[in-house]
Amino acid sequence: MINLSAGRYFLHVARFGSIRLAAERLHISPSAISRQIVKLEHELQEQLLERRSEGVILTEAGKVLAEHLAAIFGQIDLAMGEMADLRSLKTGVLSLSTVEGITDPFLSKHITSFRSRHPGIDFRVRIRGRERVLEAVEQRLSEIGFIYDHFTHPAIEAIGQWRQPLLALAPPSHPFTDGRPLILADLAELPCVLPDDTFGIHYLLNRAFGKIKKSLNPIVVADQFHFLIRHAIRNNAIVYMPLQAVLSEVTSGQLLPLNLTCREFEHRFIYAVVRSGQHRSPACEAFIASILPVFAEGERSDAALLAQLRAVQT
Repeated sequence: MINLSAGRYFLHVARFGSIRLAAERLHISPSAISRQIVKLEHELQEQLLERRSEGVILTEAGKVLAEHLAAIFGQIDLAMGEMADLRSLKTGVLSLSTVEGITDPFLSKHITSFRSRHPGIDFRVRIRGRERVLEAVEQRLSEIGFIYDHFTHPAIEAIGQWRQPLLALAPPSHPFTDGRPLILADLAELPCVLPDDTFGIHYLLNRAFGKIKKSLNPIVVADQFHFLIRHAIRNNAIVYMPLQAVLSEVTSGQLLPLNLTCREFEHRFIYAVVRSGQHRSPACEAFIASILPVFAEGERSDAALLAQLRAVQT
């Protein structure tokens, strides 16, 4: 029988690709982890890791073990969560993964609202690129994920969606914020800021401009929305974001949506996703039930705000 501590140590090493990093996360010595993995390899009569100067990689046997251990520990965590849920959600932990664009104010406000009703439920939130969010849900590291754009994944299903078109925005001093009708070609070569290739926006913009044989002119490319937004404001540049990612800047008048018509930007959604067939804890179910009506209301309020802003501009 596999020792659970040894199994958890091995799973951390597999996820981080490093005994040292796993030891730092677990707050134990690297030598203790190494000893447990050696014992595990001896008990299973299989080499699980290839040790290299830059870290470790899994052998084929190691990959099989890591997959099964992830499922086992996911079930253990679920059992612990359900036992807490039997106490009327008085304690528990709910793990979420999300892309950056809806973290604030939407997700932060909703977690605050949920915890006002269930103060014993703690949240663990991972903020990652789209593919990393899907990976976290697939590997049972997170019970719920939030991503932009349609996806196809055999192990993951969408449980809710919120229409969230991509907007072109600029500070009020930008000449194109006067409400004039624009097409994508009008924005080609204008200074802009651009999310890097860990974001779906990056590929969407390149595809859209490529179709009209035009190019973007990014003055900076970065992997953090807040930095890009502030840099666009400071440099009077265009920024391409969904409304929820720039809601505070739009409502405060620091950024204005351009009157751009672009079909490629229209049909985008925020999706709430879960692992297919996974038994969900009552805390998870309660959070999903509370958030889906907010998706619907958010879609209506977004549309109303954009209509109001464009009416003022014209």
